[in-house]
Amino acid sequence: MLPSVHIDTFVLGQIQNNTYLISDERNQQAVVIDPAAGISELVAVLNQKRLQLSAIWITHAHFDHIAGVYQLLHTCGSDVPLYLHPDDLPLWRSGAGARDFGFDFDPRVEPNAFFQHGQLIPFAGTNIAVRHTPGHAPGHVLLYWEEQQVAFCGDLIFYHSVGRTDLPQGDETILMRSIQNEVLTLPDLTTLLSGHGPATTVGEERKNNPFLY
Repeated sequence: MLPSVHIDTFVLGQIQNNTYLISDERNQQAVVIDPAAGISELVAVLNQKRLQLSAIWITHAHFDHIAGVYQLLHTCGSDVPLYLHPDDLPLWRSGAGARDFGFDFDPRVEPNAFFQHGQLIPFAGTNIAVRHTPGHAPGHVLLYWEEQQVAFCGDLIFYHSVGRTDLPQGDETILMRSIQNEVLTLPDLTTLLSGHGPATTVGEERKNNPFLY
């Protein structure tokens, strides 16, 4: 871990989402990944540490992973780049899957920057690689930070579990292919930071995840 870099986890919202704040104290820059509902605690940390929000990265456009986007942009500036894979833009615009749970949801903002598979995004003097990982959602991405030995994997894979495929546009075959090609090809010591639940590692899931056999 670079000495100036920190990764903070905030468990937010009714579905206990993991929202991640990555920061580089050398230049006071920060990125938020999947801001869920109840983002005020994270905003307080940004203000306390005098961090400047340089981007918001969305692993996929389900409502529970984007419910805090509007408040975050309203607080930190509407010109902050908001990244999403373009294959999830229809999901975003159609209410982020909330109707499947019996309610309407309006994100109130739209992404203004788009991920592409293989893209390298600079942060803290390093690069974070974008890996397109559909199956749970068409535009789902995994963000692999090689220098930090960490991958932000949204709802692709969890500790001893995998992402749901019973929601509209979910596909179990595609999900498993994404895990095989984009997760299990990472080094075993890579920490997996999921959208819900505890952190795990590639090696742990390779050996003990019952869904991968």
